[in-house]
Amino acid sequence: MIPVITLEPARPEAEREVADEISEACRRTGFFIVRGHGIAPEVFDDAYAASLRFFRLPLVTKREFAMRTSTVRGDNDYSPYGHSALLSENAYAYTGKHGMPSDYVEKFSVGRLILRDDEDLPFPADETGAALRTALKRYFEACESVAGRIAELLALALDLPRDFFATRTDTSNDSLRSHLYPGIAPEFVNDQGMGQHTDGTLITLLTQDGPGLQIQDRSGRWLDIDVRDRDSFIVNIGDLMARWSNDEYVSTPHRVRLADRRRQSIAFFKLANDDTVIECFPKFATDRPAKYEPIRYEEFSLRKMNLLFGRESAR
Repeated sequence: MIPVITLEPARPEAEREVADEISEACRRTGFFIVRGHGIAPEVFDDAYAASLRFFRLPLVTKREFAMRTSTVRGDNDYSPYGHSALLSENAYAYTGKHGMPSDYVEKFSVGRLILRDDEDLPFPADETGAALRTALKRYFEACESVAGRIAELLALALDLPRDFFATRTDTSNDSLRSHLYPGIAPEFVNDQGMGQHTDGTLITLLTQDGPGLQIQDRSGRWLDIDVRDRDSFIVNIGDLMARWSNDEYVSTPHRVRLADRRRQSIAFFKLANDDTVIECFPKFATDRPAKYEPIRYEEFSLRKMNLLFGRESAR
């Protein structure tokens, strides 16, 4: 249903073919599956195992590591680090829809500071915390590499300099969220693992170990995306690429429905530098006007996060 793309083809001369495959997928559904990325299987295995050990801790223990909506240094009010309990977040709010149900998902989140071993981050001070920090750092590094390669291929497909996106994302405050979705239970009021939303990203990389993810096609139907090999990335472009392409590339609504068993997933969000201006590429506005006004990424991000956390924008 959605294309499967080998990121690093056997023939170097096939690079443009891969770039065009990615571009076509972005036009059709905004989703594709990436294999052949060169990331060792143990990077995925370790991140999933370490996350599950943390999620199995007593709730009273996990509350000691509750997510703060700021970094340790306070240089960005909305960088996530730490644990989010079941029903503590609401994906609908991210899209500006309030009064909707909260999500039956537990999360542990990190940002770019995970790459610095000297940062004081909210991890348990024991073997469980050390293993989680090490595993998520390796996973974060792997995702940065894969997202960077996909961005380079997108630039190639768009006839832009290879480093077009790299120079606009090299200091981006990217984030990673490890999720645990419970199996559906009689006491739950619905089966909403995560509400309908689009991502405010350049690129999102997702892995999972079971069903639940659904995407909405252009007719409004919800389609299941069941990729159980957790070393295959489910990739989608977000609102930044939609804006840059005047919606030629699709930022597709998606959601998660609870299944009859537990599900884990890990999502990596590739963002943009705060001073990057997101504006329509001229090639996408030759026969129709640009749908979006140019906007600095910092302002775009703050608007999104203000919606999510129910705060008034100071801008």
